[in-house]
Amino acid sequence: MPLLIYQSNLTNTGRLLVWKTTENLGELEAMIKWTDDLAGQYEMVRLEKRKREWLTARILLQLILPGAHLQFASTGKPYLNGNRYISISHCGDLAGIVVADHEVGLDIQGTDEKLEKIAARFCHPKELTRAMEQSDYLEYITMIWSAKEAVFKFFGEQVTFNEDMVIRPFLLTQEELICDYAGVHGERLFQLQHIQMRGYHIVMTVGG
Repeated sequence: MPLLIYQSNLTNTGRLLVWKTTENLGELEAMIKWTDDLAGQYEMVRLEKRKREWLTARILLQLILPGAHLQFASTGKPYLNGNRYISISHCGDLAGIVVADHEVGLDIQGTDEKLEKIAARFCHPKELTRAMEQSDYLEYITMIWSAKEAVFKFFGEQVTFNEDMVIRPFLLTQEELICDYAGVHGERLFQLQHIQMRGYHIVMTVGG
């Protein structure tokens, strides 16, 4: 059984689980409820990192929605049959999954100095100006990245990070973030839930 470090019901419309994985590959393989279809899919996964991600996502899905069949669109966006929606994220030793009755996007991100090198690629000029004024520039742009990743996962394709999305001003301790989106998918305002734990930022779109 996974040792979950966070779980939440989304106002009865869905469920979020976050798991700190300390298990080795063999232990993970023993946790999954195998079917012939799953075994065949797993055989195609080569790298150990991808094997761990494959296993943790399906173990968590079996906890939330037993019997559900996880599939992927040509864009790589995961989906479920019926009227349930899913988003998955991995970072470091954390694995997260959210299943809801509306479209949803989830991202988990730890602070990474590599983000400083590519900040202009995902930050709008307004966001970069604000980030330079913060006491912790890296933490601030990490939250921007994670929020935009969550919105990108909501759509699954055709989102330009530094042009289509602007995260409104926020504090590093803020639990709710706002993203203004305007792009090929139209215009809309996204509310995002922000959870900070164990050096990671967990950001998820709220409502579909």
